[in-house]
Amino acid sequence: MKKIIVTIVTSFILFIGFATPVYALSDAQSVAIQKLLDDACRISGVPGMSISIISGDKTLYFSSGYADREKGLPANENTLYELASVSKAFTGAGILLLEEQGLLSMNDPVNKYLPWLTVEYKGMPVNMQSLTLNHFLHHTSGLTNRKHIQSIPQGSTPDMLHKTVETLVDTELEFLPGEQYKYGTINYDVLGLVIEVVSGQSYESFMTEQVFRPLGLYHTYAYKEEALATGQLAQGYRSSFFITSPYDAPNYAGNKPAGYIMSCTKDMARWMNIQMGVVQDIPEVFKAVIQKSHNGNISVPDIDGMYYGAGWSVNADKTIIEHSGNNPNFSTEVVILPSEHTALCLLTNGANTNIALVKSIKDILDGNLTQSYKISIIQLWDIILSSATIIISLLAIIFFLLGLRRKKLSKQQAVSKKRVFSTVVWLTATVVMCIMCFVLPMFIGYDWPTLLVWQTYSLLTGMITLALLTASITYFSYCLKRK
Repeated sequence: MKKIIVTIVTSFILFIGFATPVYALSDAQSVAIQKLLDDACRISGVPGMSISIISGDKTLYFSSGYADREKGLPANENTLYELASVSKAFTGAGILLLEEQGLLSMNDPVNKYLPWLTVEYKGMPVNMQSLTLNHFLHHTSGLTNRKHIQSIPQGSTPDMLHKTVETLVDTELEFLPGEQYKYGTINYDVLGLVIEVVSGQSYESFMTEQVFRPLGLYHTYAYKEEALATGQLAQGYRSSFFITSPYDAPNYAGNKPAGYIMSCTKDMARWMNIQMGVVQDIPEVFKAVIQKSHNGNISVPDIDGMYYGAGWSVNADKTIIEHSGNNPNFSTEVVILPSEHTALCLLTNGANTNIALVKSIKDILDGNLTQSYKISIIQLWDIILSSATIIISLLAIIFFLLGLRRKKLSKQQAVSKKRVFSTVVWLTATVVMCIMCFVLPMFIGYDWPTLLVWQTYSLLTGMITLALLTASITYFSYCLKRK
């Protein structure tokens, strides 16, 4: 869902000028990659990481840590992970397949398939004839994460996809369709529902029978029950207050087309080879579908030289095909460099992963063996906020105890202007902090329930302890000792 594509993708622009690809790894390169993965698990706290690397005609697999730490199950190339937003490329291929089969056109208005869906802009109804499937495919519909991600309901019933898209009825768009690109994960849920309407199948059945199996992706799943039955599905984790713990995120079955397909690095290696045209034993129709999926939408300004295609972020000459993904307890990154016959897919079972790790591994492939893992922004914020929570809590306790001591030692005294002023100032600060605790998520387009699923708990505790600190200082100020 967290998509963050713009920030990550800039680092891969550097890939364009890389030297001739390496077609076989030396022992030193293999050792360097394994050490980097091991360091990444240790530093990030993420229990397990797996990566598949295509370099020329070679495919290599590396893993570190655990698919399930508590059960002692090691991660390997068969471990299944949630693909997060990397799922969008599969949904993109699915709907483009229907177009190739003549069952729809991406230029069709969405109300041809979902006639009950209506949206607004600045309080006025939007002409639904102007809102096409292409707008959803390229994130130019006006549906964005900032305004609409919290609309995605929790649930696992078969009708959750319909319920998810239903939440968009009469929703307010952030901009008019086609005006600009702004990533919104729920766009692909709309496409998933269109797939159901056109195919007459559930999204999961369609993807399994019409996409995964024909492409030879026998270890890629849309049904979580099937993934669980293999015994290979990784446990997801998240970190708060310096501790990484198993985390079973809420079930967002209605967001599956955008972020909840499951696969392993072995299948993802085949998927990447399909993208590069290496795999030929697939139905002919998919060759056209894959080519179409790499067509970035150039009708809107680029983001750091990248355009959005069908579940892929691509540059103008298609020498970089990339997508990252973040779920509450999984992180993914796929980078494909067709002109170099190189591709990398990183799958991990924690939200703390710095997916720029993939670039460091590419550097190792290019002969730069000395690489180090750097903590992610998510992990850094948790460290800062967790530390702040502890420090501020201690300060709040100290001021409260000092206030009690002052009150005990002080005699009855008249209320001075200085005392009133000081108390009012700190009381006002306390009220402001309490209000901020409630309204902070609104400034970034979320609510607390959504925010606490996707972000560290220390964000909330940091805000609460700040309010407690100002309250304790208020009490301390009120208990001024008489001179």
